[in-house]
Amino acid sequence: MSGWAGFSDDELRRMQQKDAARGRKPAPANRSRQQLQRERALQLAAQRSAGAGSAAALPPEQLLTRPPPTEEPRAAAPTPTPPAVRPEVQPEPREGKPSEKHHTPAVKELETQEVELREKTRLEQLQQEQQVMEERNKRKKALLTKTIAEKSKQTQAEAVKLKRIQKELQALDDMVSNDIGILRGRIEQASWDYSAARKRYEKAEVEYVAAKLDLHKKTEVKEQLTEHLCAIIQQNELRKAHKLEELMQQLQLQATEEEDEEEKQPERQREEEGQNQEDAGESTKEEEEKRGGDGQQENCKPLENGVQSQTAAS
Repeated sequence: MSGWAGFSDDELRRMQQKDAARGRKPAPANRSRQQLQRERALQLAAQRSAGAGSAAALPPEQLLTRPPPTEEPRAAAPTPTPPAVRPEVQPEPREGKPSEKHHTPAVKELETQEVELREKTRLEQLQQEQQVMEERNKRKKALLTKTIAEKSKQTQAEAVKLKRIQKELQALDDMVSNDIGILRGRIEQASWDYSAARKRYEKAEVEYVAAKLDLHKKTEVKEQLTEHLCAIIQQNELRKAHKLEELMQQLQLQATEEEDEEEKQPERQREEEGQNQEDAGESTKEEEEKRGGDGQQENCKPLENGVQSQTAAS
């Protein structure tokens, strides 16, 4: 018993293969990183448990260090059968079925111990993973609450800014709307004034055209009347000229007759001195005729002045 050094490498490989054939299923091809880490941890724990089982099979005198006290009663109470069987297994590893029958109780105990250790390691790993996940969740939750608080502060500040900007824009819109209303009123008034002025202009233009046509007609009538007046005056002047020529001719005849008589007077005086009275009577008649011609000329002048005044009045 004191010369047993533990399980050989071949025995450990066989035990691991049996455990893998019994308890584990083939892992899928697409495994995640966490699953691989878990499997590696389980393998390491199985190896450690196998090493711990082999160390527990040794007596305490042959161990380099004392094993830690275990809580399980099976691991604490050493059985006499495993050390009696294990030395027989090492010199005769190639024996057939009778050797395997002798090893079955020890192998079963080892398997139970390995299963318990695996369960413990799994529980511990699960607890550790749970703790890690809880810590991560706590950190994430704290970060989320912090970010939410910061975002809420930012949103509040942005809301305040937006309200202020909206107020400023509303004030500008109010100012612009007031100015626009005033300008629109003025534009409407200016449009009314423009339409009224346009109507007056069109009316005045129509009146101007009508007045111009009327003026043209009146000027034509005036020109016609002035032409008619000039024609009348010209005809009157011609008549006057003819009349004056006739009078002048008559006066010239009378002048020639008087000259002839004056030439004949000395002869007559010589011939008839007694006829002076008759000559004096004839001379008085001639003077009366002269006076009558001058009165006719004076009567023609007021007639001409009357005609001129009538034409001017027309």
